[in-house]
Amino acid sequence: MILQLNRLGFSYRHHHRHHHRHHMSEVNLAYVQTFRSLVSESLNRALESLNLGSEFLSLTWINKCFQMVSMINNGFAKLMVEIDYPVSSWEAGSIEEYLDYTINLLDLLNYISSSIAHVNQARVSLTHALSLMESSPVLAVERLREIKKHDSIMEFKASGGEHIEMKMKEKEWIFHEAMMVMKSTGFWVCGVVLSGLKSEVDPMMEITGNTVSMDSSLKDLDSIFRKRFMEEGGIVKEVEGVNESVRLIISSGIDDSDGGMELKRRLEVVGNGLTGLKEEEECLFGSVMSARNEVLETLRRNNN
Repeated sequence: MILQLNRLGFSYRHHHRHHHRHHMSEVNLAYVQTFRSLVSESLNRALESLNLGSEFLSLTWINKCFQMVSMINNGFAKLMVEIDYPVSSWEAGSIEEYLDYTINLLDLLNYISSSIAHVNQARVSLTHALSLMESSPVLAVERLREIKKHDSIMEFKASGGEHIEMKMKEKEWIFHEAMMVMKSTGFWVCGVVLSGLKSEVDPMMEITGNTVSMDSSLKDLDSIFRKRFMEEGGIVKEVEGVNESVRLIISSGIDDSDGGMELKRRLEVVGNGLTGLKEEEECLFGSVMSARNEVLETLRRNNN
């Protein structure tokens, strides 16, 4: 299946060439196309891995998806520098749109952090149960529990509108269009991460249902993801591997030393995967918070 991403985010308006408000300079057009290519390539890689199938819904795959958010955020910041549109020049609508996006993204990152902690706690409990296998094998088997779906409550409601104005200046228009791409893609990725960690499609449904409209290209990718997610049961591969080992040990009895070694190995794989996700989440949270504070500080200085 081939997904056309050439339209991603930026639906160019075909206005008369001499209408200065709608005619983008060649230089800025090139910068915009570079940003579009960055996003398209990122989503094409995600699509390719979906079609290949073997990596889908592994912690490695989820982490690769997660890294797209930082990549696209950095691409947005680079675009603003290239078109010479510093925070001090932003219109009120642009400022509001950016602050809305960042506070919503920080909320989602907090949910992701909580979900990582939940899965990790289950892993720690299993590791402890496994450590009892030699001294108290009966007790150890009694304490072995599969890692269950994460049912914590998540209430996500994206704040702010799309701030569309009919008479935007060129740089403001570029900002708005790039923001729409960054917002829809970033929230979608967070939905993927949360759905994987919770083994539920609900987070994806809730997040994408409360955000800005997605470009048709991203909708296609979203549709393919949901189909695969439902077909394969929505369980992260490494977590399912741990659960499989737990079931084998329980069914085979307390003398399954090979099963215990395999469970230990699989728990370590899950632990390493969660560590990578947590590091990515903390790094992204810090960079978003820092950029947000910079915008707020610029506002404070301009108002003094």
